[in-house]
Amino acid sequence: MKKILIIISCCLFALTSCEIDNYDGPNASFHGSIKDAETGELVGTDIQNGSSIEVYEHGFTNPAAQYWAIKNTGEFRNDLVFAATYDIVFENGNFYPFTVKDFVLKSGDNSHDFEVTPYIRVKNANVIKADGIITATFSLAASKPEVKVKEIQLFAFSDQWVGNNVKFSITGDNCKKVFSPSEEIGTSKTYTLSIDLNENSNIFKYSKNYYFRIGALADVSGVGTVRHNYAPLVVIAL
Repeated sequence: MKKILIIISCCLFALTSCEIDNYDGPNASFHGSIKDAETGELVGTDIQNGSSIEVYEHGFTNPAAQYWAIKNTGEFRNDLVFAATYDIVFENGNFYPFTVKDFVLKSGDNSHDFEVTPYIRVKNANVIKADGIITATFSLAASKPEVKVKEIQLFAFSDQWVGNNVKFSITGDNCKKVFSPSEEIGTSKTYTLSIDLNENSNIFKYSKNYYFRIGALADVSGVGTVRHNYAPLVVIAL
């Protein structure tokens, strides 16, 4: 008798576990960009471990944080979203943190651009190849007086995701500069970084496009984790 009861219980469990849930799936998409409130330019980030969109969906007692990625271009897109009201939090990025309360996403397509204040703006960027050397020249502008620069670097990689977390390990000291202590930012100063292609021939050994990006890391207190600010991507055929 016990065996029969066990078999019946197992069958009932199997039938129950195979039932299809009746919850509706995501019914909305959300896309847009992160733009500099002063210049209107896209604020790029790192595709890996970069700035992100942190959201909390209303309707739950203790809603769990959801994290939606921002592309390295500064654009974002999520096609698997539930239509609902959200609190949207921006922190631990490369711009001053802020929160948007009661943001409504309707069913179907939703588009919105968020205006932000980046810590550092990389200005007058120029990246060229000459005599076997990639040279980057640029200036910096701080968005607020308390912002200093901790380090600058010329990043290189084999595709468009180049940045602080996706990069070649370059030989030589000219592609990066660390300021200790952190340095005041003046718009009149021109910075120069370079990569010797011959010295790194084990990396740049194919005839193809390579991707370069100037990054600057701010030093500013009381804002959480600070991530790199970038100049636009540059593609050079070698």
